[in-house]
Amino acid sequence: MSAVAWDPHAESRRMDEAVRLEGEQARSQDVLVRYWNKDMEEVGEEHSYLSLEFTYPRNAAGGLKMLCPRDMEHFDHLFNNDDLEDATIPITVNTKGFRWDGYITKASIVRDEHGVETVDIEAIHAWNHVSTICCWASPFAPILAQFPRHHIMFGPVRSMVTAYLTMNLMRLQGNTTFPIAVVPVDPLTDTSTWSAASARFDMADKLFQPMLEDSGVMLTARFFLPGEDEQPAPEWFYLDKPTVVLETVDKSGVTGPTGTLLDGIISWIEDFADDGTTPVRYPRFDSTTEYEAIYGQPGKFGTVKNFPWVWYFEGEYSGIGPSEVALHKPTATDVIIGGRSPGWVNAGIEYAIKGLLSLIGLDFLYRGQLDDIFLAWMVYQDKARIDRAGPYAFRELYITGSDKAFTLDGLVAGRQGLHLTRGYTSHKVTVEDNAPYLLGRDFGLGDQIGFALGDQVFTDFVTEFTFIDNRETAATWQITVGDGSDEEDSIVKAWQRLGRVASAIKDLSTDVGADLDLLII
Repeated sequence: MSAVAWDPHAESRRMDEAVRLEGEQARSQDVLVRYWNKDMEEVGEEHSYLSLEFTYPRNAAGGLKMLCPRDMEHFDHLFNNDDLEDATIPITVNTKGFRWDGYITKASIVRDEHGVETVDIEAIHAWNHVSTICCWASPFAPILAQFPRHHIMFGPVRSMVTAYLTMNLMRLQGNTTFPIAVVPVDPLTDTSTWSAASARFDMADKLFQPMLEDSGVMLTARFFLPGEDEQPAPEWFYLDKPTVVLETVDKSGVTGPTGTLLDGIISWIEDFADDGTTPVRYPRFDSTTEYEAIYGQPGKFGTVKNFPWVWYFEGEYSGIGPSEVALHKPTATDVIIGGRSPGWVNAGIEYAIKGLLSLIGLDFLYRGQLDDIFLAWMVYQDKARIDRAGPYAFRELYITGSDKAFTLDGLVAGRQGLHLTRGYTSHKVTVEDNAPYLLGRDFGLGDQIGFALGDQVFTDFVTEFTFIDNRETAATWQITVGDGSDEEDSIVKAWQRLGRVASAIKDLSTDVGADLDLLII
């Protein structure tokens, strides 16, 4: 039997039809809004809203605003609920390939100047559960006897965040899977960057924020709805009722040579080995070599930093919306830190002077007159910045964050101060969905995207989704990349992580009765 002859025209028509259908599906933004009761039982759907807008930011709780007519079907569920003002009312919004899960925080009956009444609904994303979990000093001890005084952890960021959440949810819930479940992480195969933390009744979002920010790890929250969602962690547990699921995801784009927890340490060491001046290499758009060579940058110790494959270029059909590339000038060339001498300096001076005075019986005269005089202050300068900025540049800035200059956290504060006062270029870009990349198919929240705006070529994380649907604007997504702030260099991030390690060690030493000043010179 002979093979069917290939018809290029028929194949072309088939491909054109496939592209057309894909475009229609992408433009179709059917929206399903549902209300639930406090036990996560569906109450009903909302089909009459006048406007709807919600946001989904990275590592934060986004918000929702919805305007409905006064005669909305589920008015009584909001305003005449059996549990009155204390009723918890979950709300979900399904769009193509994405669901927003949250809780109504405010419902208002608003009358305008014409006497027309509407219902204004505000909600907050389920991620807010993270903001309302307190990390106790000792999660399994009674509140009246909290020992040890700090809950200290060292390790990969994903494992640390998961452990803090799991232990404090066990304290709150008596179990680890209901009503909030945390997807476990195997520490042995956790390749996220290492860090340290010390909790003493810190709110979880504040405790995690610096670790998540500089590691590329994203903490997500979502509802698990039986019959609608797949099991979030079938290898760890099985859920059979509606549950809030918290999960950490490594979005750093860095892969290591071992596939184990050692990769996080190797990546950290590479950050210290960075000279701080070598520019980031971007993909060679005209290259014809293999994908990995174009979209990856090998590190000095075997890691690979992957670049995004989603790139936007300026042009009539680029999909780039409002954007801002801003040039910021340096605010200082000299950074001053300190205020107190290391403990061993004050103690040494006291010991020496009192020893000498005791020979003549006058040791009582010394009462710390020379405390905090020697090695109490330090100035960090950027010589190259001074040369570039010229004689009229702004000179000095006192940096808080460390009251001892010659300690590890003092060095971190000085290094960070020089970085925060430097000149830099920031960027913030919005892009339209399906132009040409599709949200959910080609990229998601926390992923990296690349841009070429004129001579500016940069990559940044997708920081926020915004969905808008109203009577004047068709349902559409606005995708924000970057936040308009300066990007910290790798060395500063590495020192900050080391600073957190030093802080944790100091808390540990204090808890066991020692007060260590970590000398670095």
